[in-house]
Amino acid sequence: MKMYLILLGILFFVFCIGTIFGSFLNVVILRAFSGESIVLPPSKCPKCGNRLKWWHNIPIISYLLLRGKCYFCHEHISIQYPIVEFITGSLFVAVFCVYGLSINTIFALIITCLLIVISVTDIKERVVFDAHTYSLIAVGLFYNFYLTIVQILVKVNTIVGFVPTTEWCINNPLTVSLLGLILGAVIMEIAARIGYLIAGERAFGEGDTYIAAGLGAVFGWKNVLWIVLLSIAIQILFTLPLFIKKLACNKDWKTIISLVLFFLYAAGMYFVQHKTSLMDNSLYLVVSMLIMLGLGIWACFEVIKGLKNKNTLTYLPFGPALAIAGLLLLVFNF
Repeated sequence: MKMYLILLGILFFVFCIGTIFGSFLNVVILRAFSGESIVLPPSKCPKCGNRLKWWHNIPIISYLLLRGKCYFCHEHISIQYPIVEFITGSLFVAVFCVYGLSINTIFALIITCLLIVISVTDIKERVVFDAHTYSLIAVGLFYNFYLTIVQILVKVNTIVGFVPTTEWCINNPLTVSLLGLILGAVIMEIAARIGYLIAGERAFGEGDTYIAAGLGAVFGWKNVLWIVLLSIAIQILFTLPLFIKKLACNKDWKTIISLVLFFLYAAGMYFVQHKTSLMDNSLYLVVSMLIMLGLGIWACFEVIKGLKNKNTLTYLPFGPALAIAGLLLLVFNF
């Protein structure tokens, strides 16, 4: 029982440290837009400009004590502040639980902070700042450079010694990181330019290319493709309900029906495949696949028509989806 209490105390301490960093990240986010230094001047109200007292800066608690309003001008304080603080604290706990007290923890926390800042600026104003993405790239390259040096030192101290074979030159962490940087940028640029064929404009902003490059530098080329695929799934998860709601408001029933039929049929095929033996019949399988392909093409055609119509387009920035995918990989498979 005593050990559990000590563990909870440590995790609570890590959470508190995380919220303090989250408070600092709010300053970084706000001053990225204003162009001010993140060091000076001291924290102030963005509305009235009054310098905040020390007890105005207690993460989460100050927001609750002040009831979400400035102490001086009584203007509402953005809910962004406690949310960012809470999320940062929670992610600090998650990273600590995975990596404990190690050098990996330091790099993982820096990457976490950068991804939070990138996500919030993208959500807030649909802006990704070069300083943040370049920092992500630099941290990824430096971390993998560090891992490469560690590998060399370990091999030097063995009987065989360090022999830079072709396989090692290709698969060492720094090379994998550099290839990941390039591959991440290339994948996102290709995907972005496909948007010109579909909707006459980029599918993703240039900032998303830099984010993917940064994630490639952190996780390497072997993981960057999975990050992109996972981010697409995350984006669909958040976008599809809003997209369907917008279609309903515009009474675009054809697109809604095409999407519903496709997903219902796909779910039905999945059930039949795993619960019955009907899929063992080749004719049934071919016919079913042709029907699903037809429904898929119809759904895609209707969605593309909607994307070309600016009145039906529901936009969500793609940067946060990339960041969430990176954070998931960071926590589960760094």
